[in-house]
Amino acid sequence: MLGLYIHIPFCVRKCRYCDFLSAPACDSEREAYLKSLHGQIKAIGERLRQKKSGKHYIVDSIFIGGGTPSLLSSDQMQALMDVVRESFYVADDAEITAECNPGTVTRKKLCAYKRAGINRLSIGLQSADNEELALLGRIHTWEEFLDTFKAARNACFTNINIDIMSALPGQTVLSYQNTLTSVLALHPEHISAYSLIIEEGTPFGERKLQLPDEDTEYRMYENTAGIAKLLPSEDEVVQMDELTWKLLGEAGYEHYEISNYALPESVCRHNLKYWHCEEYLGVGTGAASYMKTNSSGDYCRLKVITDTKAFSEIDWNDPASLDKCFAECDILSLQEQMEEMAFLGLRTKEGVRLSSFYERFGKSFNEVYGEVVKKYTAMGMMKADETHVALTLKGMEVANWIMADFCG
Repeated sequence: MLGLYIHIPFCVRKCRYCDFLSAPACDSEREAYLKSLHGQIKAIGERLRQKKSGKHYIVDSIFIGGGTPSLLSSDQMQALMDVVRESFYVADDAEITAECNPGTVTRKKLCAYKRAGINRLSIGLQSADNEELALLGRIHTWEEFLDTFKAARNACFTNINIDIMSALPGQTVLSYQNTLTSVLALHPEHISAYSLIIEEGTPFGERKLQLPDEDTEYRMYENTAGIAKLLPSEDEVVQMDELTWKLLGEAGYEHYEISNYALPESVCRHNLKYWHCEEYLGVGTGAASYMKTNSSGDYCRLKVITDTKAFSEIDWNDPASLDKCFAECDILSLQEQMEEMAFLGLRTKEGVRLSSFYERFGKSFNEVYGEVVKKYTAMGMMKADETHVALTLKGMEVANWIMADFCG
């Protein structure tokens, strides 16, 4: 089974915190990109069929991300899905997700997406507070989000994720709690709750928005209007995390991954492929892949070029084009594969399945990482039994710190 990620690098306007590969584009630029994207999907599908002696790869999850994929017209989404089905065997019960921004869709368009095969939506809200949304540079209001969510339900989407963010400039524990309760009142099947990270190269990063160390207070941040804003304090961020765990847990959502919560039977199957180190293929600019290279179990990590204009100009009739479209192609060492299975698996509530680790590497998890597990188990940050090793809730609070011990 194969997961397929499709990157659509278009957006109406870059948000101030966004470091994803995305940018506004005119109609002709979008058409040129989509034409090349179709060519890449067909070329890779053919290459993989040759690898499997004429048989199609079975795709059981598709995630169309961006950017803002919901900028695609109904016809463009249908054409994209048609090409995917021509190039791969898409399982009847495949999970097919499209990211969607409020204000970019109507009920009519969403109905067309549903006919094209999209059966799951991931809607980017981030906050229910209009002032916080404006500061983030979002193109929508809370009210416009509500219109989009209602349109999705009216288009018969029964599997919807909502993205929210904490630790925003100007955000308080009370305003974040209002975002949580407002989202919970809508009963989405899935909620992704992220904490803001200031990335270099973003408008936030360029404005020198500084996160504090343990001994300093948060500095003032000036937004584009010159209004001073405070980032939440470290204690407030902890309170926000605790509110997330408490309110979503009480509402019946399983905290199945560090940033993800789902009602029963609604976990994101595509993202689980990443965390379980299963094979996935990425197409479109900047998309990453994780694929087995041979029967001996070697894996490689591939990344498509990030220049959208150059990607759009690729001649896919040229047999060499498929190899040239990748900016990176790294064969992973056994050590790198073990590290990935460890720190990605630890992102999930289930943790690392010990039998899977042994089956893949011929070594027990304890043989490789026993001392690290012993260290954090003693600190109450990890738990281990005969079948799994996982982080505790306390460990999830400092997951990045712990996972660094599993690398190198």
